[in-house]
Amino acid sequence: MKIFLGRNPGLDLRGVNFFGKSILEVGFGDGRDLVLFSNLGFNVFGVEVDEQVVKHTQRKLAESAVKTELRVGYNDETGFESNSLDYVYSAAALMYLRNELSSIHGTLSHIFDIVRPGGKLFATFTRSDSHIVEGSQRLDRNRIIVKDPFFRQREGQLYWLHSSKEEVERDVLGAGFSNCKVYDYNVDWFGTRETAFICVAAKALD
Repeated sequence: MKIFLGRNPGLDLRGVNFFGKSILEVGFGDGRDLVLFSNLGFNVFGVEVDEQVVKHTQRKLAESAVKTELRVGYNDETGFESNSLDYVYSAAALMYLRNELSSIHGTLSHIFDIVRPGGKLFATFTRSDSHIVEGSQRLDRNRIIVKDPFFRQREGQLYWLHSSKEEVERDVLGAGFSNCKVYDYNVDWFGTRETAFICVAAKALD
């Protein structure tokens, strides 16, 4: 909501007409952002790795008459064709790796491929000082195996971390995007310090 409706000095989208544009949310969870996108006039798509999550959110949104197309998919293999989407949006999902052969570079290359020329990416990336890093097993500079003693929802999952805005920009531009802007997110969330990098980038017109 802050991105699409906010009065942000570095990114003001309030005058943009989204009606009929396509948007894919990678990792939509309970679907709260899908409702916003539908209300803004987007043709809404979403992928999640868990089939039960997909079915639950489909039922939930159907009861609210929110039109979406949701499917099982991964951040590096969404199932969408090249140059098929106007926007890709992902909050706290692109850092997941399916296995130790996966990397953020493969994920971003896939996202770049499915965005149309002139389209945009809106995404968050996990900072290396995130609370989720605590107690994790570090595989190398960028990858950890998560230890989640409190919630136990992410236990054993493989994450990709970024240590600086410059590192995020390098990876996003390296995938082919341009006009990349990276911002800090640092909020005390009821006693838990939530940190992330927020990124906006574009796929240049041919």
